[in-house]
Amino acid sequence: MFLQATDHILEEINSALNIGWLSTGNGSGSLGLLKEGIKLHNNKTLNINFVFSNREYGEKEGSDKYLDLVKKNKIEAITLSSRRFKTERGLPWKDLRVDYDKKVLNSISKFNVDILVAAGYMLFSPVICNHFEILNLHPALPDGPNGTWKSVIKKLIESKSRNSGISIHLMTSDLDEGPNISFCKFNIDNNNNQNLIEIEETEIFSSIREKQIMYERVLLGKTLSKISKGEINIKKDSYVDLTKEVEQSL
Repeated sequence: MFLQATDHILEEINSALNIGWLSTGNGSGSLGLLKEGIKLHNNKTLNINFVFSNREYGEKEGSDKYLDLVKKNKIEAITLSSRRFKTERGLPWKDLRVDYDKKVLNSISKFNVDILVAAGYMLFSPVICNHFEILNLHPALPDGPNGTWKSVIKKLIESKSRNSGISIHLMTSDLDEGPNISFCKFNIDNNNNQNLIEIEETEIFSSIREKQIMYERVLLGKTLSKISKGEINIKKDSYVDLTKEVEQSL
């Protein structure tokens, strides 16, 4: 259980954190997050015991590249295609999510991990959350917009926001955003003089997305490192502003 593991970490600062990594692994954002985790894995700051993906080889070029990176670094890869799972059963995903998560849980429960990291993974039911503590990234500040990264960016542009950021929180069993752990901020040059119908094609949309990807990688690395070293205690009802440290590493 992660809270017990955290207690141990706080007492034994040099003990590396054992984590499991969850991701669909299809985009550049997910790949960048994994590379950040692998850096920490290779320098012994933490151990990535496994990487789970809901894509199998041959489904997408992006996820194939992702799984290649996992295997190149001699980390165990576990896959269970959510697409095939749905096709074989012919039911809506809402009727399959719990059964799918039970199979995922059966695949990963043999690993002795302190925490799971959801880095580009959205297929949760309460099944996984009831068995593990899970760190999840959100592409906005703790008090910022909700939704996917695309939805967040659109809301930021429409509201003429001048800043945004990335936050990391613990997932809860009801799948709502749980307690925040850390965050970082960045500025936005947002004049909002664009046609909102074509908002995804605008320069400001691309600029915000680039910053999300750049900042989330470093924030995740800093946060995991600090948890492993006992510098962040997730039991505390508070969260840490890591903006300065993140910017110094960019």
